[in-house]
Amino acid sequence: MADVQIYLAGVVNNQTAPKLIEVVNERVGKGARSVLIAISSGGGNIYWGVTAYNFLRGLGITVITHNLGQVDSVAGVLYCAGEERLCVPEGRFLIHGVQTTFGGTNPTLAEKDLRSTLASLEQDRDTIASILATRTGKPLADVRADMLKERILTAADAQDYGFVTKITPDVFDPSQEIVQILLP
Repeated sequence: MADVQIYLAGVVNNQTAPKLIEVVNERVGKGARSVLIAISSGGGNIYWGVTAYNFLRGLGITVITHNLGQVDSVAGVLYCAGEERLCVPEGRFLIHGVQTTFGGTNPTLAEKDLRSTLASLEQDRDTIASILATRTGKPLADVRADMLKERILTAADAQDYGFVTKITPDVFDPSQEIVQILLP
């Protein structure tokens, strides 16, 4: 089992991702060489999901991720940080395209602003698709097509897709501490 067990639930954002990074960094600084991150998330912020993914991939330790029920959207990127990617039998994944919200007091945008926003969305889509393709072994074009279709995968589908390396109900070692990072 892993040296560190983390339960991450909720949105991937500017609270959960930095907390995850802080906890893992602290434990690695104390000698941990492996971490299990059990994830249940409907997704969240692309910036923070990709940042946490790159942090975990760059540590040089063993990262194990485990889907506890739902890993959607950018949470799938975070999940892909694991060398070993586990999933409970009832788990699911959602792959979908990127989006933005036009808000504020004046939602009117000039053409240059629309073009800039579209370029940013396309870059985010390409980043996510590249990570998913690299980690699952799927062709990049297939991942992009699945993002546009908003594809939902069961645990078995995700294993066939290359997301999941093993389906198992066994998540935590009960003799070890579980660090919780929760956000509604």
